[in-house]
Amino acid sequence: MADPTTQPTPVPGAPPSPGPSPTPSSPSPAAARPTPYGPAPAEEPAAELSLWTGRTNWKHFLPGMVLSALALAVLTWLLLKITVETEGGRQIRNWVLALLWVVVALAILGRMLVAIFGCKYRVTTQRLFIHKGILSQTIDQTELVRVDDVRLHKTVLDRMCGLGTVEVMTTDTSNPNVRLVGIAAPEWVGEQIRANMKNMRKRAVFVENV
Repeated sequence: MADPTTQPTPVPGAPPSPGPSPTPSSPSPAAARPTPYGPAPAEEPAAELSLWTGRTNWKHFLPGMVLSALALAVLTWLLLKITVETEGGRQIRNWVLALLWVVVALAILGRMLVAIFGCKYRVTTQRLFIHKGILSQTIDQTELVRVDDVRLHKTVLDRMCGLGTVEVMTTDTSNPNVRLVGIAAPEWVGEQIRANMKNMRKRAVFVENV
């Protein structure tokens, strides 16, 4: 019986037997994606993700609307008292009151629409964006790593409607105080800003130590 450990004797003139095929080695992440300046880093930073996008809620303007309606009601009562009770006087009074109500209503509605659609807020894992303008637009960006503190303001009506204003204090000299006015779920938005601010600071400290 042949010994299994004995290598077979090659036959003269026979082609050599192929050896074991080499196992292909998987390329490393750095070698898989080379860059023009050398191999890519083995671990890339996390991508920037959008966390929240919103605008000022229309309910935030309810106090101004109520106060304007009360002031207009008082003015209407005064006009009814001081106008002369003649046919011509009543017609003039009615036209003045109708025009006054229309002008005030359009002014309140226009102000509310400009405030709502003229400003949009967006929070990502790295930055805070404020888009200002309707036709032409300006975008302010604040790095979360520059955030110092986050405050939350609520009026009585804001608490009833689930709204609030998030105030962000930063070390950015061009924009040290950023306000997200009259937004829904303000606690959640403020906590997202605070948590991602801490994450960005930890990442900055890690990069400095490396």
